[in-house]
Amino acid sequence: MNERITRMKSALRISKYPLCVEMFRLANESLEQTAEDSMLLRRAKLHAHILDNITIFIEPEDLLCGSGASKPFGLEMQYEYGVWTPDEVESLKSEIYTITPEDEAELYRLNERFAGNTANSNLVETMGKSLGQNERLWPFMKSGVILPPWKDRRGGSGGGFAMSGYGLGPGFALVCVDYSKILNHGANVMIAEAKEQLKNLRYEQPDILEKRDFWEGVVIVFEAWIRFAHRYADLCEQLAAEEKDAKRAAELTEMARICRKVPAEPAETFWEAMQSFWFTFLMCCPSPTTSAGRFDQYMYPFYKKDIEEGRITDEEVLELLEILRIKNMKLNRVSGKANRAKNSGMAKWYNWTIGGVDAQGNDATNELSYLLLDAAIDTHVPHHTITVRVHKNTPEKLMVKALECVRSGIGMPAFVGDESNIEFFIRQPGNHLTLEEARDWCCTGCVDANVPGITRTQVACFFIVPQAMDIALHNGFCRYTKEMVGKAIGDVTKMSYEQLENAIFDEIRYLMRMANERINIELIAERNLFPDVFRSSLMRDGVKVGKDMYNRRFDFENGAVLGAVGAVNAGNGLYAIKKLIFEQKKYTMEELMAALDADWVGYEAMQKDFRDQPKYGNNIPEVDELINKFYQLHADTCLSLPCVYGASLEPNAISISAHQPGGAVTGATPDGRKGGAILADASLSPDHGTDVRGPLAVFQSAMRVQQAAYQGTLMNMKFHPTALKTEDDLKKLGGMIKTYLTHGGKHVQFNVVNKEEMLDAKVHPEDHPELIVRVAGYSAYFTRLTPAVQDEVIDRMDHDL
Repeated sequence: MNERITRMKSALRISKYPLCVEMFRLANESLEQTAEDSMLLRRAKLHAHILDNITIFIEPEDLLCGSGASKPFGLEMQYEYGVWTPDEVESLKSEIYTITPEDEAELYRLNERFAGNTANSNLVETMGKSLGQNERLWPFMKSGVILPPWKDRRGGSGGGFAMSGYGLGPGFALVCVDYSKILNHGANVMIAEAKEQLKNLRYEQPDILEKRDFWEGVVIVFEAWIRFAHRYADLCEQLAAEEKDAKRAAELTEMARICRKVPAEPAETFWEAMQSFWFTFLMCCPSPTTSAGRFDQYMYPFYKKDIEEGRITDEEVLELLEILRIKNMKLNRVSGKANRAKNSGMAKWYNWTIGGVDAQGNDATNELSYLLLDAAIDTHVPHHTITVRVHKNTPEKLMVKALECVRSGIGMPAFVGDESNIEFFIRQPGNHLTLEEARDWCCTGCVDANVPGITRTQVACFFIVPQAMDIALHNGFCRYTKEMVGKAIGDVTKMSYEQLENAIFDEIRYLMRMANERINIELIAERNLFPDVFRSSLMRDGVKVGKDMYNRRFDFENGAVLGAVGAVNAGNGLYAIKKLIFEQKKYTMEELMAALDADWVGYEAMQKDFRDQPKYGNNIPEVDELINKFYQLHADTCLSLPCVYGASLEPNAISISAHQPGGAVTGATPDGRKGGAILADASLSPDHGTDVRGPLAVFQSAMRVQQAAYQGTLMNMKFHPTALKTEDDLKKLGGMIKTYLTHGGKHVQFNVVNKEEMLDAKVHPEDHPELIVRVAGYSAYFTRLTPAVQDEVIDRMDHDL
């Protein structure tokens, strides 16, 4: 790091993050003036009002304008998701967040003001009108099969969202906009296209009024965006005039020139492109899942031109990339208590995808791919995330550089397979892309595949497989809520193994159908409540189509995904049942049910037998095939369930940190796990400490799971730092990764960390402020994780090569 970056990184060390109400205040002001407009126009005018009025500032030494909140490091309290009640705010204040007494008092007034406008509604309230009032679905919503469990028919799981960004919330979408539209053409082209559509408008289509509102909204928002950039230009000029240091004054003058130009006009230099990109990225937030897509591809022409013309050096490019990482660290999000449990450690997934193939199938690695990794190594901060696309011709040099980054201890980059992810987009009859389109895929969120500007996922939910299995074992009864949730499948103590397996799978299908209903209700609510002309315009033919991206059918439709959590526990448990009860006949189902209901208390010897049975992750075909059965069931069931946006529900298999709250609601399980204990992390990671045959055996087990149908899967591995000392070590691991990812694997990521350091950090967190670990699709400061997730990371098996 140079001196500027060192100082900017040092400024990241703060103890409390400010909660802000300015955006909520501005939103209320606009909403009160637009009650008679369509929701699309209300939201467009609200967006413009925020851009015209939100407080802006430029921090010392910064070279890129735009911060994402009205205060440094701020999180703007959002109105869209749910209500921030006093108890939820107190919970935030007890952690690492702060709010001034004046702002807190205003927040509660703004809540009342928003609720008093009959034209307003938030997401949870809208969903509650269906989910909370349906006597079949309400028990399911409380059961913990889907996270977080709801505790109130109208208030859901409690709390709202607070996030950074200049866009419209609530920002759940897994989507990557087409950044090249702005970089290469500019916002003025978008405005001109919308005005041309309005000029040629004819009232001859049933949806023409909606399209008219969309085009008017485009003009309103994009013109406001240009004014917003000009506000920064004015501020830069003001600061330059006041600046005593000549070098800094020159920087501010150049920043002013750039903000006068972009995003209104096309970028021509790398610095201009970086500023245009950052303005666009901030407009796609507030969202914890905003993706930068294939940054090394669309930014490369600007880099190459400036390098060839001698306008910039690699050192100057690196400085801008490192500033981007520092600024990304200041974008944050927080949710209510229940939601925070599944997003431990200030989780966010701002993903930069590098490498992979181009449209013709050739390797796409370039100099920027390496510079992005250098910036991550140099700054040693957990955000933004970097993910490397791996194919059979990925250069060994890139694999080694990426693993040098992993070895530095920041838990990134992750590695994802081109072959399996491309197949995901071309395999479904009647719902697929061309091969050339699919090759442009990137990671949105942590590992979820989407194609920039072409596909988008609006809702992603977590399905706790062991909880569903437990409901099946108890004939539809939920031990967590003590009420019927599933359907009665019969007395499992009187079934053969084949009958038991079929009954469990049938119950899971039944619960997944209810999960799909819950998802569809959210999809309909968000489509009605949250149109966003900005992001919608940056989808393919966005302005021409004239429809919000949640109200149009895409060539590949993946509007929602359902993520399987804890399937490894379920598969391990069913294998133990098969062996110990039906084959060896050492125990009976009656004894197992009694032991589970007693949380294994009084059955410790029996628990040890179930715990000691062979487990997934050790290259044991019979165990691995049973895990695959659970994942095949999940995929097939998802693909049979209708999505209200079109096509079907898509399968997914990631956990973030949902394996902790998922475990908390799940009683004792047949794999020997105690009730309330954390579940296996990720989706293809072995359960903690059960992978005893080394990393190659883990890869071999995972390769038996058919992953192509999944929008994303996730595997964590942990190595002790001594395992990756030499370049040969890195090459050896790189070869394993490439073999796995070119033979059906979809994803793998690593922690390279000393267990003793983590244990000490639990006791003396003040001594380890920069200890970073990979959780599940994101990296985080270890000391910011919940104790349960800290323990889970510590308990992962240490591997050697």
